[in-house]
Amino acid sequence: MSLRTTGSVLVVFLWSVTGVQVQHNVNQICALKGSSVDLPCPIIKATSAQVTEKVWYITEFCGEPYDLRWDPKYEGRVEYLEEDDCSLRITDLRETDKVTYKFRYKIKNSGWIDGSYGYALTLTELKVQVSVKRLSNTLNCSSTCNLPGTPTYIWYKNGKHLNKRTSSIYSKTVSSQDAGSYYCAVENSLGLHSPAVCVHDSNCWSVTYTKMRMCVLKGSTVNISCTYNHPSSYIEQGSFWYTKKNIVFSSESQYKYHMSYNRKPEKQQHTLTITGLTEKDSDEYRFRLLTNYKGRFSGLPGVILNITDVMLEMDPTSVSEGRRVTLLCRTTCTLDHIPEYIWYKNGTPVTNPFTSYNRLIIDPVNSSDAGRYSCAVGGRDDLRSPEKTLTVKYVSRTRVSVNSSGEIVEGSSVTLTCSSDDANPPVDKYTWYKKTVGGSQCTSYVNTGPQHVFNQVQSSDTAEYYCTSFNKKGTSTSESVPVNVKYKPKNTSLSISASGEIVEGSSLTLTCSSDANPLVENYTWYKKNVTSPKGSGQNYSITNIRSEDSGEYYCEAENKYGHLNSSAVSVDVQYGPRIPSVSVSPSGEIVEGSSVTLTCSSDANPPVNNYTWYKKNIASPKASGQSYNITNFISKDNGEYYWRQTTVMNAFVGVTVFLLVLICFSGFMCFRWKASKSTSDTITRDKADFGQTGRLQSCV
Repeated sequence: MSLRTTGSVLVVFLWSVTGVQVQHNVNQICALKGSSVDLPCPIIKATSAQVTEKVWYITEFCGEPYDLRWDPKYEGRVEYLEEDDCSLRITDLRETDKVTYKFRYKIKNSGWIDGSYGYALTLTELKVQVSVKRLSNTLNCSSTCNLPGTPTYIWYKNGKHLNKRTSSIYSKTVSSQDAGSYYCAVENSLGLHSPAVCVHDSNCWSVTYTKMRMCVLKGSTVNISCTYNHPSSYIEQGSFWYTKKNIVFSSESQYKYHMSYNRKPEKQQHTLTITGLTEKDSDEYRFRLLTNYKGRFSGLPGVILNITDVMLEMDPTSVSEGRRVTLLCRTTCTLDHIPEYIWYKNGTPVTNPFTSYNRLIIDPVNSSDAGRYSCAVGGRDDLRSPEKTLTVKYVSRTRVSVNSSGEIVEGSSVTLTCSSDDANPPVDKYTWYKKTVGGSQCTSYVNTGPQHVFNQVQSSDTAEYYCTSFNKKGTSTSESVPVNVKYKPKNTSLSISASGEIVEGSSLTLTCSSDANPLVENYTWYKKNVTSPKGSGQNYSITNIRSEDSGEYYCEAENKYGHLNSSAVSVDVQYGPRIPSVSVSPSGEIVEGSSVTLTCSSDANPPVNNYTWYKKNIASPKASGQSYNITNFISKDNGEYYWRQTTVMNAFVGVTVFLLVLICFSGFMCFRWKASKSTSDTITRDKADFGQTGRLQSCV
């Protein structure tokens, strides 16, 4: 059900009618506050037969003029005069009525047409101004704006009528007998008069009511208050309230159980409180003051109290689907406070919780909108309007049912059934529709019959489905139903977040993602050839990575319907050469004329791609390659050898080898060169050259 409520907005002089800007001419009009005013009908440039609709308004709603007769601020106070069905009468004028009133009308085959002018209403109150001269007082009944026409003024002294005058000025010779309370009124002004003023006396007879008109809901409590005054020569002896029907309220009356007095003589204030108000309490309430010397004074006119019920208007009460219905919550008079409203359907509130508008629009009407409606004023939900029933006519009631019990799992069978049990004549054709997540129509299945079957439902079938049924009376559309297909994880994948190559000492993060419904509950991380899991969670991080972290990693995604592993990704940790090792071939003693091969090996990733051999104290390289071969070894080949190895990581290390005698400590290898046994002096020279080498024959 689509609900729209109406209310007041800022009044402006310019508005658009069928796309054209129109400027109203505004006439000024003055009226007494509390009185009534008639706004004459503006000139209509069409015959009465051509005019189809007329409306007075101060604001618009949804591009349409909002009829004053619907506005809760004017409830019970406006009417279109019957003689021409065009002039507007507003009664019980109040401050909020000081706005500009505009008029529009419609003619056949046309939109709204603006009246030739509007009215700006100004309100005034009467006031007696006293001009004191030597022999006479001049009294002037004044107002802040000029009342229309030539009003007739009525003068009162101590509440008694004196005479009528077409002039607002009243003059009389001053004497002690003329002292008293004077006030004025305009003839036919519903008893409205100016406040009383004292002439030739500091105290006069007067009663001033807080409010002259009151509108109260049935069952409520009301306080009717006034202040009063009397000549200082009189002493107050009593007071009471009575009605125009001469019902006297006192402690002995039959009304004592729902009325009470609150007197404050020292402040000259008096309040009548009435509880549990009923329609019978609607009346004019007057205050009467009693003093010595048989002094008596009544405040006339009194306070007009109207008791109202809450009423509901519905237009129309019977409607076809797709049409519009307007509901109006009304009272018989304008409530003293600006009310809020609450609406009910079949006893349940349909507005949350209140609305400041008394109009409820259902547009477009659906069959589900049929029911009993009522309304209430906020704070008085115990006082609801009588219910009115809305009847909705429709072609048929179409609905969709799903035969799957519980959750719908991928691969299972699902049947959607479209039914219109009350269609008459029977349905001729069904059409199925599928809506995307955003709600727009994406697929239609025409003439598929009352059932739409998924033999093996897939995750791509997740959507909302609805159907339409068609017979000779028309088409009916069902509400949509969701089909939410559950499935185990699929498309599980793994990604690596690392900048460039993975170098020893750096960090990396592996992320696992998977499509699943419901969402993946558990992620588990594994490394190939390692039995136990490496971690859990959607992300797996390795900080200060080492060469032993190299390997193939994969993740497992799992929900209540199953699990799926990702493909493995390789983590290749690169590092520089480790401490190298060297081998000498052949092993044993090195004899002059023989060959010697030195071989270097080192662990690195990527592998070592360049070896260079050097002899100590010789700047130029001796050779390159992982092995260095010395053929026909002679004495000048004695010395210390070392090499450098380089990888693509631009790192190198070196180890020094001393060729004479192989001694395996501190990274040096020494090799002894052996000469012919017949040359004993050579052996002696060898001893001299190499110092205290000791057990030369034992070096290998």
